[in-house]
Amino acid sequence: MTDLAGALRQALAGRYAIERELGQGGMATVHLAHDLRHDRRVAIKVLRPELAAVIGAERFLSEIRTTANLQHPHILPLFDSGEAGGQLFYVMPFVEGESLRDRLDREKQLPIPDAVRIAGEVASALDYAHRHGVIHRDIKPGNILLHDGRAQVADFGIALAASRAGTRMTETGMSLGTPHYMSPEQAMGERDLDARSDVYALGAVLYEMLSGEPPFTGPTAQAIVAKVMTATPQPVTALRRTVPPDVAAAVHQAIEKLPADRFASAAEFAAALAGGGATGRRPVGVAARRPGPGWPGMIGLGALAVAGMAAAFLLGRGGRAAGGPAVYDAGLPDSAPMTFAATTAATAYGTPLRNLSASPSGDFAVYAAEHGDSSMLWYRSLRDATARPLPGTTGATAPRVSPDGSRVAYFVGGRVMVVATAGGDARQLFEGQAGMSLEWIAADTLLAVHLDGDAAAWLDPRAGLIRTRTISRCAFASWIAEARRLLCNQSGQPITVDPETGDSRDVRFAGSGGGPGGPVRGTAFRVVHGRHLVYLSPEGDLRAAPYDLERHQAGRPVTLLRGVRREGVGEGQFDVTRDGALVFAPGVDAQVGRLVRLRPGGAPEPLPLAAGRYQRFDLSPDGRWLAAAVLGAEGQELRVYDLRDAQQFTWLRAEYVRHPLWNRSGDRLIAAVRDSARWSILFGTPSSGVAPDTVLRADSTSDPVDPVDFHAPREVILQDWNRATVSRFDPTAPDAAPDVVLGGGARFASVSPDGRHVAFQTVDGNRVVVTSFPQAGKRWQLASDGVEPLWLSSSEVLYRSGVSWYLVRVDPATGEPTGPAVFWARDPRFSDTSGWSNRLSHDGGIIYLQAPAETSTRFLRVIPDWVASMEAAVDAANTE
Repeated sequence: MTDLAGALRQALAGRYAIERELGQGGMATVHLAHDLRHDRRVAIKVLRPELAAVIGAERFLSEIRTTANLQHPHILPLFDSGEAGGQLFYVMPFVEGESLRDRLDREKQLPIPDAVRIAGEVASALDYAHRHGVIHRDIKPGNILLHDGRAQVADFGIALAASRAGTRMTETGMSLGTPHYMSPEQAMGERDLDARSDVYALGAVLYEMLSGEPPFTGPTAQAIVAKVMTATPQPVTALRRTVPPDVAAAVHQAIEKLPADRFASAAEFAAALAGGGATGRRPVGVAARRPGPGWPGMIGLGALAVAGMAAAFLLGRGGRAAGGPAVYDAGLPDSAPMTFAATTAATAYGTPLRNLSASPSGDFAVYAAEHGDSSMLWYRSLRDATARPLPGTTGATAPRVSPDGSRVAYFVGGRVMVVATAGGDARQLFEGQAGMSLEWIAADTLLAVHLDGDAAAWLDPRAGLIRTRTISRCAFASWIAEARRLLCNQSGQPITVDPETGDSRDVRFAGSGGGPGGPVRGTAFRVVHGRHLVYLSPEGDLRAAPYDLERHQAGRPVTLLRGVRREGVGEGQFDVTRDGALVFAPGVDAQVGRLVRLRPGGAPEPLPLAAGRYQRFDLSPDGRWLAAAVLGAEGQELRVYDLRDAQQFTWLRAEYVRHPLWNRSGDRLIAAVRDSARWSILFGTPSSGVAPDTVLRADSTSDPVDPVDFHAPREVILQDWNRATVSRFDPTAPDAAPDVVLGGGARFASVSPDGRHVAFQTVDGNRVVVTSFPQAGKRWQLASDGVEPLWLSSSEVLYRSGVSWYLVRVDPATGEPTGPAVFWARDPRFSDTSGWSNRLSHDGGIIYLQAPAETSTRFLRVIPDWVASMEAAVDAANTE
């Protein structure tokens, strides 16, 4: 507990019992507390000390009284305020629900009726406040709370008090307002704002609810402000064609640059949304249109003038070919949007791969489109409006266009196929296994690499299989032509691998003195032109950094843009052409998902946890405690959540945290971690608050060994991923050698509750097999195409194929199946994660990560000459 938190708790003793911190914002810290007098839960906001010092207690208490008199169904009421222990606070109801920011992060775009209704409710609240002389000044999704779906506006008090602090606000280094929603006059520092500034902010919020992004975005606050003051937002109907014209017109009138061109009041805005019509002084283009040649330079010059940054200029230009647009969208047919969902036909893993490939020339792209419950490849020209299917490609995923653009290779399950881009019969090249990535390493050579990084096949598009070999540590491979190496994702960090020798090298940032520094963290790694590393950061931003091929080192990274679709396991839906264009599928970050519980015959039920970047997880046998490895900007955290009240604590931090696992009694936790180039297996008791004890150390980073199950109270079942072996290990006797149970070809071992059998997934073809335990005997095949088997009971095995689960009943005495597999449940939003992606809920169901609701896109975004702008921005940042 910090000194400030302790002082607050002591000062409020007898009035409020502070339970825990809910979060921190730029202005205040929020605590959940119990109102002792009225026996209710409340939220207490405590101003940051530097802000409290500027405002002063007298002004704060005076202005807070003004907002306390605001009584409106869509304004969050004020219960109390005061000074305690030298800190300024105010008390509000604790809203059982979420903020609009939470909902947008989860859904990205809201149904149009919901968006219009929420905007109307906020407009009603603003109009009431404006008529009582109060301007909010900080309308944003985070200040709009949703209680039973209805909007309540929060933080009128802090906004009013801070605004009256005048120029002294600059002394805190803070500004009131959020750049994405800040009106141009507020961005210019004008103090005397009126209702039309709040109207602008609400218009920007509605724009985001409809389109999925604010009117202006950028890598820095300065870049966003530059666009707010100089750029014209893209028509909202260009981003979502179903927005009604009158709604689009109202949105664009609300976000006009000049206050005089906006609605005069929030009531007028609400009336326009309700069907009263916009009253703007200019026609609003509600049909999709593309910016003309003069537009990008105008934004760039505005950004340069306002922000004074060369990088902002380059990013604002976006880069363009002579006479061409800086950015444009290639619309996809309504009947064939690009799919993000994984289907059974696509992959047994249920893992959406990179379903987009642009031709090296930049003339066209091939993508996997929705096709009923499956998928099909489509050709989309990037030069004109041509779009057509590639017949015979049903079930296709992960297309890759050949270097000369004449062919496209792809997967159907584990089969590698190739078809001419001009059309014709598709041919099978190789019968592999589901869960592979595909790269052209020459004009006549394909390389297929398994996602678990243990096998690769060299293929000739005419003759088929050339050869195979084992390659360790190479998931989601991309090809570095200049180095003749694969660039792979190893648990969120890049490595390069020589496919001929197997030599692997970690990619790290350059440290002081030219040596290797800290690890690069992210996903979807690509090397462009042999000298720049492009990737998606842990936060989901597209970044680039200088890259040294010889040293395997990256320089200072630069954030370039947001909104590139990233899948749950990390693959990014973007491609870079030889002529320097960036082609990508806009979308939400599917790594940010919700953990859900699923039982047969029911719908997925969210666990009482916020959406997050959950990588691996396990539920204690009593269903109370969830252990989860969560991805952060500086590595991974192993967090333990109490599902009764959603309280949490971080048990350990490391570069990687793999496979947290509760023992059978639910009082101890085991996990594999990596720090300082060494794998360790840690074992301990989280409830003690003591760091876990090290019980085993692996010899190198290339041979991770993970706990995958428990047998009896003490024995741990270990998985060696590279050797595909399964062993027993006693953590209380760490010096004893593990006892090998399955000598090779086995993954995801699960021991039956009675300890008599073990189910596992085979390396060859992803078969689900059961044999006796601890001594392996006769093997029984339960499925020819399945992954991650789990025992629901000693006579029931559950396995997954794609986004569906199947149940097989077995004889508990012999392990022999007693009938065929039967359908158990399905969820198209299932999101695969590293390692175990579904775990037992210990009540007859399972838990897993559910991706956001967005499963497709109806357009691709193209930025011509993007590489030149990227390289200039990166080089400028690395020569300062």
